[in-house]
This record gives sequence, C-alpha cells and structure tokens, in this order.
Amino acid sequence: MRWPRVLFIAIALLSLAHSAAAQGEPHVDVLEVEGPITPIALSYIRRGIEVAENNGAICLIVQLDTPGGLLTVTKDIVQEIKASRVPVVVYVAPRGAAAASAGTLIALAGHAAAMAPDTSIGALSPVGPQGEELPDTVGRKEREMLKASAKALVQRRGEAAVQWVAEAVDEARAATAQEALEMGLIDFLARDLDDLLTKLDGFQVEVGGERVTLRTAGAHIEHLPMTPLERFLHTIADPS
Repeated sequence: MRWPRVLFIAIALLSLAHSAAAQGEPHVDVLEVEGPITPIALSYIRRGIEVAENNGAICLIVQLDTPGGLLTVTKDIVQEIKASRVPVVVYVAPRGAAAASAGTLIALAGHAAAMAPDTSIGALSPVGPQGEELPDTVGRKEREMLKASAKALVQRRGEAAVQWVAEAVDEARAATAQEALEMGLIDFLARDLDDLLTKLDGFQVEVGGERVTLRTAGAHIEHLPMTPLERFLHTIADPS
C-alpha cells in the first residue's frame, strides 16, 4: 500500500514548511505529550527535536502530562533528549497534570525542568505490563537498574534529589510541584508558558558539554502539534 509513504511525505513537508516559517524570528517550539508513553510519543519527540534544531529555536519545550508507560520507550526518549543539540525544557503542565511512573524520568532528563502549580511527579516503582507486582528477583533487578538511571539524571541536582529518586523507586514516593522545587528536582514553578519563558530568560543549561544561556524574553511560541496520523496511532497504542 502506498498511503503510509504518502502520509510520511506529507508530515515531512509540513515540518519543513514550519521550519521555513519560523526561521529568523526568536522563538521557542512547544510539543504537547499527553497520555501514556508510547512509541508514537517517542517519534513525536524525536521529530520535535529535529524541527527545533533545524529552525533555530531557542529551545524546545515538552509540555508533559502522563501516567507513565513503556520503560523501554522512555529510555529511548531520555537518550533523544540528552543527544539533542537544542536545549530541551520539560514542563509538567497544565494544572492537575502529572509526570508519573516512567514520566518521571522524562521530566528529570530535560536540560531544564519546570512544573505548573497543582501538578505531581514520581511513583517510579516498576510493575508488570498489567500493573502487577514483579517477581522478587526480577523486581529487585528492575528497581536497581531504574534507580541507577534516575540517580544519573539528578546527580547534578544534589543529595536531596538523589535520595528522593531512590525512594520514588523503592517506595513509590511522589512529590508535589512545590516539594519538587524545594528538593531541587526542578528549576522553576511556572503558571503557564508565558511565565515559563520569563523565568527561563537568562537561565544557563548544559547542552553537549557546553554552557548555553537561554534568551527567551519576548520569544514567540510555535506549537508543534501531533499530526492527525500521530494522534490516531498514539490513541490506539494506549493499552487502556
């Protein structure tokens, strides 16, 4: 069948058109990842990073609201963020949103991290595909590997953050946005995207081993929504 190839080309053309339109204007690109972490979320974030790198975005903001999902896919997303040549800011929003379970790793992987008021993060304990407890030996191995990965992401954030992620794995501990800020898990509390851009202005992040100062004051916000095909595939990939 030829239609998947046609749809892929259409998506690529839309991305190129967006890149051309955004060139030359100070702007940030914004993705909205909502729902379980699926392979479609991975491809969406990968596409967003590529577009932001090509169109000269100051940074890419990943607005996140997830109950968690596939750990294998989450690890691939973390790798994509870490390899990005453009700063990636993970923003848990809007109010009432969560970066739960595997979503915690994505939030902690950002070059900068922020949360809206009344949001939460954590409960990183590994479970089976149906939410069941893992067998003792397997569960212990999974927890230790998960703790090591999480600790590596927050090492730069201090001892309180390192201790918290260990408890998030072993005891399913979660935190409010205010608690996350106080422990150094995130950099900012931000009411909305405009507030986030104000607080990011002048903030320094490390990208590819180099310090980068974000200049986001007055930047235009460019939303990069999922395509209709991505939304459809993301929906049917939801195990619920």
